[in-house]
Amino acid sequence: MTTVAKSGRAWLLAALALLPIHSEAQTLSDELPKVEGPLTLAQAVQIGLRENLMIRAAQSEAQAAAAETRAARSLTRVQVSANTYLTYGDSPNIVTTSPGVMPPNALTVMPQGFADQNLMLMVPLYTGGRLNSLARAAAERERAAAEEVGGVQAETALQIKEAYYRALLAAEIVKAAQARVEADTALLQTTRAQFEAGKGIEASVRRVEAEQADAQRALTSARNDQAKALLDLKAAMGVRLDSALTVSDALAFQPPGGDLASALKAASDNRPELRAARLRVHAAGAQTSAAKSAYQPQVYGTAMADGFSGRNDSGVGYTVGLTLSIPLVDGGQRRAEVAQARAMQERAAAESRSLELTVAKEVRQAWLDVETAAQNYRTTQMALQAAQAAYEVIALRVQNQKSILVEQLDALAALTQARANLAQALYDHATAVARLQRATGRL
Repeated sequence: MTTVAKSGRAWLLAALALLPIHSEAQTLSDELPKVEGPLTLAQAVQIGLRENLMIRAAQSEAQAAAAETRAARSLTRVQVSANTYLTYGDSPNIVTTSPGVMPPNALTVMPQGFADQNLMLMVPLYTGGRLNSLARAAAERERAAAEEVGGVQAETALQIKEAYYRALLAAEIVKAAQARVEADTALLQTTRAQFEAGKGIEASVRRVEAEQADAQRALTSARNDQAKALLDLKAAMGVRLDSALTVSDALAFQPPGGDLASALKAASDNRPELRAARLRVHAAGAQTSAAKSAYQPQVYGTAMADGFSGRNDSGVGYTVGLTLSIPLVDGGQRRAEVAQARAMQERAAAESRSLELTVAKEVRQAWLDVETAAQNYRTTQMALQAAQAAYEVIALRVQNQKSILVEQLDALAALTQARANLAQALYDHATAVARLQRATGRL
């Protein structure tokens, strides 16, 4: 093989090896929507509730539960099966329908060649409530799965809100860092001019340069945190991570309405997880009823029609009738099934009560966080006003050569920290309110 042929083959193999990787990456990228431009918090939550993959998974589970309900209800209705038998042998025998076909049928076939076309109908007339209880249990589980979708939506909304607020906080930190850089730049120009005019010393210039470098470092770190916060927001929303979106709202102090008692009542009434747990208790109760009904007689109506052809006989016939089955001795199976169902019902009830306690604790903790954050906001607001006034006074004194430069730099650092503290307090309050909304079951 020539060198050119070997080279061409190597390039072909390399290209083929890369094709699946490229195709998979393109497919994964295309699955997620791309969002551009500024977004309000409401818009971000709306997009997230539509695109988040965990919500889609919960919705699929709810659809599966709905299908289970339809399957359970189908057992209470008429069932018809068509069965074809083609046999050959040297003695009579009994053959049955294929596994999984309902209603089942059994047929005695003749020796030699035999053909039969059967139509089987069966309808439950009395089962002691077993089938209705099974259908009711499935329906309650379906409703519980639907409520759990609401819980996933509420959790997703909280994650989006927290990520959105982190992006807003990062933006405020960037603003504070940028203001510090600008103030240090202006101060450096003034200090350098004074030094060049013979009114200052070189150490002062170097001190301000060091302060400006530190301010620039803090600004770079703040912008990095802002970019990461936006990545968290995109991931929570379920959109492409290369989306060029920005946040357009601003951190603001918005205390929640009502009181702790109303919040606890709202949680008890509206929390999707609580409603789902109560529905699962009902489902377990229906399952227990279904297990108990196994002690009752089972009555079905049946009808069969057959067209058959054998070596010595052929014809068409039908049969109608009732089948009555009464359980007598099963070695304790039914008693064990009832005990198991009751234990599962007690477990579901205990889990529901435990969840009620957990939800009440979450509401109370969130309420405490809201009150604490509100107090911290008022404190940091006053601290910012004091830091701003102090900086203005010291800057004027330094300008009039009545204070030293270090005092102005310290005052600027205190002002920058006060701005960051206020933004942090607003963020803490906003997230506390969002967690309170989540704890009470509101989006």
